Amino acid sequence: MRHDPVGRRNFMQRSAMLLGASAILPEVFGQTTLMVRPEWQTFKTTPRYDSFLSAVKRMKANTRATDPRSWSYWTNIHLNRCPHSIPYFFAWHRGFIYYFERQMRAVSGDSQLVLPYWDYYTNPTMPAEFTNPNGGNPLYVSRVNSNVSQALTMAPFSSSLINFPTNSANAFEPSFESAPHNLVHNIIGGVMADMVSPTDPIFWLHHANVDRLWVAWVGAGNGRTMPARSSAYWSGSHMYTSSLTMPRSSTYSTRTTLGYRYVNESFPTRLPSARSALSIPDLAQATPDEAARLQPPPGSFRISPPRQTSDQTYAISGALDVSLDDRSISVQLPVESESMQALAQIGAGASASVRASPQRYRSVQVVLDDVMISDTGKRGGYYYQIYLNVPPDASRKSQAIPIGTLGAFEISGAAHHGSPVRLRYRIRRAVFAEAASRIGQLSVSFVRVDGDESPKGPVIGLGEVRLETSTEDSDV
Repeated sequence: MRHDPVGRRNFMQRSAMLLGASAILPEVFGQTTLMVRPEWQTFKTTPRYDSFLSAVKRMKANTRATDPRSWSYWTNIHLNRCPHSIPYFFAWHRGFIYYFERQMRAVSGDSQLVLPYWDYYTNPTMPAEFTNPNGGNPLYVSRVNSNVSQALTMAPFSSSLINFPTNSANAFEPSFESAPHNLVHNIIGGVMADMVSPTDPIFWLHHANVDRLWVAWVGAGNGRTMPARSSAYWSGSHMYTSSLTMPRSSTYSTRTTLGYRYVNESFPTRLPSARSALSIPDLAQATPDEAARLQPPPGSFRISPPRQTSDQTYAISGALDVSLDDRSISVQLPVESESMQALAQIGAGASASVRASPQRYRSVQVVLDDVMISDTGKRGGYYYQIYLNVPPDASRKSQAIPIGTLGAFEISGAAHHGSPVRLRYRIRRAVFAEAASRIGQLSVSFVRVDGDESPKGPVIGLGEVRLETSTEDSDV
């Protein structure tokens, strides 16, 4: 199927007219009988499987991208509206797949049709029904990988992640969005590595599983806390089109307003393969091989000078024209004495000033600026784990602090918000405690992780990798 991208204004205007008489079923918020979403391996043995295939075929055959009964309509909503790396990532997508599920019921004529989920923590290889290219299979699209083992981590299920919203410390939402969510997109590749990822039918099973694991996080308890339903956090509405919205409060739970649950609402207890977790924050606990992986050899790059980069940010150090390929690499960032003092003050929870700037800075971030990606790189099948490497003081070994991930999917999301493409990774202030005594040469490592198939050679270019202070009072 060819995806038909519609300009945002034209799409919103035309789809609003069609939606007035749309085929989306009437709302039944608050229904008393809960619909149950099963795992794919069970789902495909039920009568709902044929209804699912019928809906996919009919929606893909509909070439009117502004018709809610078409596949492209829902892909365009994601392209134009989805929130990534900002608040409401989980909640917006919960409403999105809820409305899509209801549209599939309308198209198939099966009022009992539900979206299944793909539990890749149990079965990391994509269901065979999605990988068979024969016979006009509506579930098949070209992908780079079908095994997502290298995308998985237990990190979001840590007992230390007790808060939920993106803009809070020790938060589940940003941790899970970064990994495994983004990494599943990156490793599968193809359109899944792009903001038009709903083109691929596996997107919907992936996001049903994302939604299920949010339910599991809430149910796990042990101090894990959601904003109260009465909180201002749930005020307002999620926007899908100008005529298709959902109150944020409706996405607080699946079992109340939305009326569904999952057959299994438990955390995974282990990774599906015998390998270590993706991040090892303390090199004192790492084996020599792990230490070498997390701090690969440095490349040779031109150093950019300290300078003010905006009204709110100041570059402590930077390196120019960094090229990423199928190898891992570190980028050295020398830090001047004055800047070390500023980092130490921020690390102690205070604000700090720097040379030639009137601002008081309160937080620190790593910025990847002017990000470019090759056509080969856009296909995905790989990603990079990013670490900030902090030198030791007299009593400590070096640390490799995991700060995020980088791949085609993250770049596509950032590019959607304009050019040049810029990605930022906030660093916890405590990392810079006692910075004045032990930081003179920081480095940022890009540790390459490949799927079963992955591109070779250069894939991503970074105009600058820099360490910035910011006036934003953030400790996430």
